[in-house]
Amino acid sequence: MSPGEHWYAIYCKSRHERIVRDRLTAKGIENYLADYVTRVKWGTRLRKFKKNLLPGYVLVRANMQPDIYLTILQTQSVVKFVGRPWPRLSWIPDEQVRSLRLLLESHQQFEEIPYFKAGERVEVIVGPLAGLQGFIQGPANPKHRVIVSIALLRRSVSIEIDACLLRRAKHVPELVEEDDDDEYEWEEAA
Repeated sequence: MSPGEHWYAIYCKSRHERIVRDRLTAKGIENYLADYVTRVKWGTRLRKFKKNLLPGYVLVRANMQPDIYLTILQTQSVVKFVGRPWPRLSWIPDEQVRSLRLLLESHQQFEEIPYFKAGERVEVIVGPLAGLQGFIQGPANPKHRVIVSIALLRRSVSIEIDACLLRRAKHVPELVEEDDDDEYEWEEAA
């Protein structure tokens, strides 16, 4: 890799990742499609399928100059670069791409887990807590601490739960504005 080269993520049209990869390769632009083979139960048999770990994205490595940027962006089925716009494009550290490649090429079994940010509303999708909604506390890791709060009562509880059991909450309840008790005059019983 030359000194100015970095990895960039490009967003493609839905299910066009392989087409974009082939078109970029034909143009001489180094790219990486994070696909792997998985087994899926199909009726009574197990079948192998190729699946993309990063659906909708292709990674490209280049020394980003205006002509290369336009060549990539004008490739059919490429929608946009992910992150900041030109000329300050967001790039991915080499170590992260190298680790991803190493993992996928090792053919070891792995589990995809959703990526949640601190403060994001989530819902438990399976198990005895299915339907429980709360928000993520702290940094992302395989076991997240989910907070369930009742704002009106100013009480919260937290539970540690596997990320694979969570999804982003579809319905976010409306926030109830907190009222101070000092603002009300209480009537005394006569």
